[in-house]
This record gives sequence, structure tokens and C-alpha cells, in this order.
Amino acid sequence: MIDDKWDDYTIPSDDEFTMGLDSWIGGTPVLIGLSRGYNDDYSLNLNIKYISADSDRIRALNEGRIHATEMSLPSFMRFQEKYPDSAVIVGITDFSRGADGIVAKSEVKDLNDIEGRRVSYVANGTGKFILNKFLRLVGLRYQDIEPVERENMSEVIEDLKSGYSDLIVSWSPDMNIAVNEINAKKPDSVKVLINTKEVPDLVPTMLVVNRGYAERNPEMVENFLRTWFAASKYIIEKPDRAYEKLAELMSENEEYGPVSKEEVEASFKDIKLMSLNENLEYFGINRGENRIESIINDTVETWKRYGDMSKGFVPSDDVFSAGYLEKLNNDEELLVGVVDTGTSENNPQSEGQKKEFKEQNEQSIEQNTERVAKVDIPPVYYDSGKATVKAESLPVLDEVLDILSQFPEYYLIVDAHTDSVGSDESNLKLSKDRALEVKKYLVQNGVDENRIVARGWGEYRPIVANELTEEDRAKNRRTEFILTREIQN
Repeated sequence: MIDDKWDDYTIPSDDEFTMGLDSWIGGTPVLIGLSRGYNDDYSLNLNIKYISADSDRIRALNEGRIHATEMSLPSFMRFQEKYPDSAVIVGITDFSRGADGIVAKSEVKDLNDIEGRRVSYVANGTGKFILNKFLRLVGLRYQDIEPVERENMSEVIEDLKSGYSDLIVSWSPDMNIAVNEINAKKPDSVKVLINTKEVPDLVPTMLVVNRGYAERNPEMVENFLRTWFAASKYIIEKPDRAYEKLAELMSENEEYGPVSKEEVEASFKDIKLMSLNENLEYFGINRGENRIESIINDTVETWKRYGDMSKGFVPSDDVFSAGYLEKLNNDEELLVGVVDTGTSENNPQSEGQKKEFKEQNEQSIEQNTERVAKVDIPPVYYDSGKATVKAESLPVLDEVLDILSQFPEYYLIVDAHTDSVGSDESNLKLSKDRALEVKKYLVQNGVDENRIVARGWGEYRPIVANELTEEDRAKNRRTEFILTREIQN
């Protein structure tokens, strides 16, 4: 049963399962589940309430007005301070893979170039989190930009169309429509500076369940997950049929419609719909480490960096639970291959394939790639006059490893510089050796060697042109890390 009246604010009984849903495309497997009767297969009395605002859904979840919802991890974690025991994460619906990003005027060169510019975004939620993340990457603060907080995306888009803002944080389909409309009137005037396709683990949408309900009714939660992943499997394995059916189901409801099959297909190309297989992997049930834990920790740290979450906040140890998914581990009828929903039905492609990096040298890296960001990172210290990285700086290189894992599509340039003490020739050699030593450490820890270009500049690119003090020389002795991406023809 679908109930789109939020005024109906009664607390459902434990023998039914009520899901709060917004209009996000990643939540539509529940529509397929109801349409195909998967909930009946698993004896689940499933109902839906449409509640558009994250704040309303988390409040309803906390009060037991709904039993479950889907919500972006950044939004859910931010609400944990206010509702620490409201819910537990039990699965991942999807990852944003191009659905969210930053659109900029064409003159904005890279993420470092955001400094001093006007940036519009929706005041709360995922958009602000994305801005936080990229400001954090390049070491900028909100004092370094001119932030413009808006109530809704239409106001943000208007800031870009009018030229009032230099950049906006947006999401699809608004983002793509705005870029196409603006460039149709004035070619190449705006561009997508970066999107979540390039940062694949940045914005997952989570399935969360009221904690008390889950503790009282674990079997109901398991049956809800079975219903969900049966529907996800259908969409992944039979996208053509599923998109047609979803267009019909979504058009029947004012929260979505009218929606065409082509619009559904386009929306799914901007997300990664997660199968049960992939959930088991991310939660560390089948193999490897629990990746969700590190994503949660990075999300919390990004919120804390700009005061959106108190410094002392520590998420509950049991904010996510793998136990419900573990019960589904051997349920073979729910398992599918690792399939990207953006590929055709007849040509599935594993997303687990790593990007193949072409070998680059100091010249070709400049010709074949474009700069995304110079990363804000603590200094790397070396033994005096040598290339050996001091032990105290190894955690800095580990931080670089973490950044590379978050941005798996990017090359990394390691630029080492010296001060002016010593001969030009010896400084040039020393800086090159130091850059190579950094590359060696990263490669030894699993990074593709073709992905890294090590360059030494000696004293030829100083920050302080005339070194008068030791402080001046220290500024010039530096190692810089620059992320670049292949230029798209």
C-alpha cells in the first residue's frame, strides 16, 4: 500500500513495515518490490509514506512513525547528534556516480581556484557536505570563499544562470539540464568541475531502520531486505523492463510524475544501484575489510571540519549492523553479478575492474591530463641532505594513499622542491630523488606505478623568491601532491 499523505501521522503496528520514501531514484526498488509482490513472497506487510524532507523522515523514524527509510549517509550522520539512537544502518541502496557535483563558470580552472569566488548551495544536507569535502581537500575554509546558502535547488540554479555565482553545488537532473541550457545560449560558458563519478564512494544512500523496531522484529527487517534486494536484482538484470515499469509506477504518483522511460534510464546512469553481492562486500561479510566504517569516519570528519558537527561527537559503535545482511549471505536467489546499471542488458560490465593508467612522463602528464586539485597535506620531512623520508612523515604518505583510494580515476604528480642552499645541480638531483622516494613508498603500498609521476624542481620554483630567513627556506622546501585527470576528447 502507498500512502502519500504525511498528515496521516499514526504509529504503525509491529506486524506491518512502513518505509518513508522521498523522490530519489535510488529508492524506487521498493516500488518494483510492491509491484512484483516480492513483499508477499517474504510475508512482509509493506507500506510506503512519501516524506520529502530528510529532517521530517529522520524525525518520523525516531518517533516510530515509520520503520525504515533511505537517506544519504552525509545527511544521516549529521542527524546523529540530535537523534543518536534513532536508527541503525542495515544496507546501501546506491552510490551517487555522477548524480552530484560542482558546476562552475568556464574560467574556474580547478578546485583550488574556488578561493575568493561566490559559491551557491542548498543550506543543509548532501550539497553542503560535498562542498565541505572539496574545500577540505584543498585546504580552504568558508572564510576563503563567498558562500551563498539557498533554501532549494531552483534558487541555486538561478544563481548560476544569472551569473550571480561563480560555482554551484548541484545534483541531477537539475545539474545536467542547467549546464545544457546555459551552454546552448552561450557555448562553453559553464562546465561540470567535478562530480561523484570521480569520487565513487563519497555519497552512498543508506537503508536505515528504527533501532527499537529492528531489535524487536529482526525477522521483519531481514524480510524487508530480501524484498529490497529481490527488486534491485530485477532492475539490474532486466533494466529495460524495469525502467518501463518504473516510469509507469512513478507517473502514477505526484511525488515523481509524469516520468518517461528515457528519464528513468538517464537517472539510473548517474547512480550505482547496489546488489546484495556488493552490500556483502562493502560490509566486509564476504571478503576483505568493512569499507562502510571508513566511509562513515571520513563523512563525520568532513562535517566536523567546518563546524557542522561538534568536534567531540563520536558515532555509536553500532550505528551500522552487518548482522541482518549476514542472514542473507547464502540466499542465492537474491545474488547477482556485479553489474553497472548504466550498461546495457546484453553487455554487463564489472565495476570492480580497476582503471588502467597509461605510463606518463614529466612532459606527457602536462599534455594528456588536466589539474583537478593541489592537495592540502602536512609537510613531508626528509633526512638532512638525503632523500630518505623521516619516519614521522610516513603517516602523511598514508594520508596520500587514502586520498588516492577516494579518487581512483586520478593521476598523482609528486613535485619536490628545495631551498637555495647548495648548488643548482645538487638541489635538482636531491629534489628528484625525494620525489622518487615518495613514489616508491606509494607503489610499495599498492598504487599503480603508472599512476604517479615524480618530478624534482630543485630551487627553480620557490614560494619565497628571496630567501632571507630559515622560515623562508622552510617554505621553499616542500613536496606537493597534485591530482590530475585525463583530458576528455
